[in-house]
Parts: sequence; structure tokens; C-alpha cells
Amino acid sequence: MMTSFLRFRVGGLFSVVAVALSFAAHSFASDEKPNIILFIGDDHSLQDSGCYGNETVRTPNIDRLASEGIRFDRAFTVSAMCAVSRSALYTGLYPHRNGCHMNHGLTREGTQSLPHYLKPLGYRVVLAEKTHIKPKSVYPFEYVKMEEAAAVIDSEEPFCLVVASHEPHGPHGKGDYVPEELPLPPFLPDIPSIREKTAGYYADIEALDKEIGLILDRLEQSGKASNTLFIYAGDHGIGIMAKWTCYEAGLHVPLIARWPGRIEPGTTTEAMISFVDVLPTFLEAVGSDSSADLDGRSFLGVLEGRSEEHRDLIFGAHTNRGIISGEPYPVRSVRGERYKYIRNLNPEGQPTNITTHGFKYTESDSGLWGAWKEKAKTDPEAARLLARVMNRPAEELYDLQSDPWEFNNLTDDPSLAETKSTLSAELDQWMLQQGDRGLEGELEIPRFHFTPKRMRKQN
Repeated sequence: MMTSFLRFRVGGLFSVVAVALSFAAHSFASDEKPNIILFIGDDHSLQDSGCYGNETVRTPNIDRLASEGIRFDRAFTVSAMCAVSRSALYTGLYPHRNGCHMNHGLTREGTQSLPHYLKPLGYRVVLAEKTHIKPKSVYPFEYVKMEEAAAVIDSEEPFCLVVASHEPHGPHGKGDYVPEELPLPPFLPDIPSIREKTAGYYADIEALDKEIGLILDRLEQSGKASNTLFIYAGDHGIGIMAKWTCYEAGLHVPLIARWPGRIEPGTTTEAMISFVDVLPTFLEAVGSDSSADLDGRSFLGVLEGRSEEHRDLIFGAHTNRGIISGEPYPVRSVRGERYKYIRNLNPEGQPTNITTHGFKYTESDSGLWGAWKEKAKTDPEAARLLARVMNRPAEELYDLQSDPWEFNNLTDDPSLAETKSTLSAELDQWMLQQGDRGLEGELEIPRFHFTPKRMRKQN
């Protein structure tokens, strides 16, 4: 039986001697405080980088990071939408505890975030470009534009620089990728409009990678690279039926960390980490003895090779009301090492969003959805994939070892009844601890409206 959501594996099977040798290799003689760079991609799926196995998209700088640091193969956001994901990342708290569980929502006044913790330690704490967080009293960053981000590296004081790119969020630009030659994830149908959108998405990933390269180059030129923890992460999956879900395609994210002398180059880890763990990791990395009541726990031991495991359980939450064209359709999830349990709290409803209903974001999105529905009339595979996202049961259970894309719902398998019951109980306990009232809470959120002239890339 699994223990409660508070149980974390932070040990590992290594000797005291190995740990001592690891620390001896570090340069602790200097009192110089380490710098931090957190670079966030926008709607960048796990499988869409070279170092994660994609042989088509060009990501030399992301791949460079992986070769010089550690690649996490099981890192997770808490929610597959921008404001919720970023609020959890910056506060170390799950969505319902920090107050921002809906997109375009407000974090609860009085909540502490990254600047509150690091500024008193003498850090310059800067957020470059995309925000999608509010209010500023909760997030008192120094806000700068993307073109000003690199200059922060030249700061005299230690710095924590968050670079939040708009890439590869849609609407997408044009590139030289040939739509017919691109790999598509199995959860999407093979239709021209999706291939065209994927080609633009790949071009924007390449633009993202170039932005990362500029920051890496400036860091090298500054001479501060050896004293800087650099983390790259996507905030959640692509906006076509990965975003706005609790499926792995939405919650499972790329995350790579580099810290010369502290992180062994070219390593990978299966340790499960959540976005709420990033803030406490930063605090431990800079030597803070914070006793804050956070949901996250530091994974510095994983970064430094002192631990091979971190979490037993990963939780996810989605509040559908609060996104553009979103009707009430709350979703919650919990996964362990192998099995994933999803609860749809309004299965009679529909998981509507900007792509599917009532709002013309771009012609490509409108055409994409219409083309998918049209093909589903005559193509059984397109119909199956459409039904998967639009007609979901109250409960879903997946064996991620044999079914990583979550196609085969095992909720009625009698041999897995105990597994389902255990995960369901864990989810109940987590929701209770978080003050999450499920559908009742979502019904209190007004329907979100957005006028076309306000629809810009940063949203």
C-alpha cells in the first residue's frame, strides 16, 4: 500500500563514503553565492527536443544542456495551463493552496513566492518577458523585456533570473519544416491542418532554442557559468489536446539542469519531481534554511547524484472554467511509478476550450478542429481519438509502463481494483488537504471571455 501524499523518497542506496566524496569534489571554499537561471518554454512538449528522442526538430542548445547536465525523464507540472503551472512553480504550492487553480486567475494575497525568499538573501530576482501571474504583490519580481534578460547576468549581486519565453506558444510562425515529413504524437489524427500547425510549432521550438543559446553564451562570456544553476523546463504540453488535460501529454514536461562541478554531465534520472519542488530546490541550493510550509521538497540530492528517487506520487489538477470558452469540467489525477488514476468530476459535461468551441483564435485552430470532426465521420481512428478527448468516463486508470499514451482505460479491470482504490484514496486525501472542493468550487468561477483584439501571443 502507498502511504499518504506526504511520503517522499529522499534517500537512495548509496554509502556515506560516496556522499562524502561527492561533496569533496565541490568547491565550497568560496563564500560566493550561486546564481540561478530558470528558463521556461511555453507549451513545449516532452517529446519535442532532440535530447528526448525527436530526430526532426532542431534543438542544439537544449541538447547541449542535456549533454552538460542532467535530463529528467519524469518531471511534471501540476496543471497543463500557463497561469496555474507558473504560479505553482514560483510559490512551491499546489494550485488550490496558492489560490490560482484557474487560468487567468489570481494567486491568493499574502502568498510568498520566489522573490520573497531570495531578495532577503541579497539576490536580484528578475523575470524576463512572459508573466501570466498576478497580483504583483505576490510576485514582486523585477520585470524586464526579453532583450534585457542577458544583461542581468552581468549583475554585481548574485542573481536569480527567470526567462519566460513566449515560444513555442501559438499562434505559430513560419519555418522550413515540411508538414508531411513530421512525426505526430499518437493522440492526434493525421490531417493536413494538424501537420501544418506542427510545422509552425517546430519552427517556434527552434526559435526557443536560439533564445536559450543566447543566454547560455552570455553566461559563458561572463565567467559565471561554473557558479550558476541553470534549469530549462517546458511549462506543459502542446496546445492541441495535451494542454488543458491531466494526461501525461500535458503534465509530463521536459526538464534539464546544469551546474558545473555539482551536476555530473550527460546524466539522466527517473526520479519523479513536481514543479512545486523547484522553489525549495533553489532555496537549498543557495543555502537557505527556510522552514516555509511548502508543498514541494528539494531535489538537490537528485541533481548532485546523492539520491536516485524523490516522489512516490505525482498529483495533477485541471480547472476548465477560467480558460477561454471553458465550461465546467474539473479533472484531478495521481500517478505512481507505474499506474495513473484520473477522475473527471463532471463526466456528463464537455471539456471545451478555445480550440474546440465558440471562439476563433486563429484560422488554423478553427480549421484544425473542424477538419478533425469532419474526418471523424469517415475515419475510425480519427473518431476514436476525438471520442477519447471529448467523451470521458468518471474514472480512468492506465498502466503507463505498457500504455504511456493512455489509450487503454483499465478502470474496470478486477485485477487492478486494489490499485485503483489506493490511488483514489490518495487523491481524496490530497484534495482534502488542499481545500479542493472539486466541481462545487469550479461552478463558482465565472465563464471567461476574451475579445479578439486582446488576444495576443503572451496570453
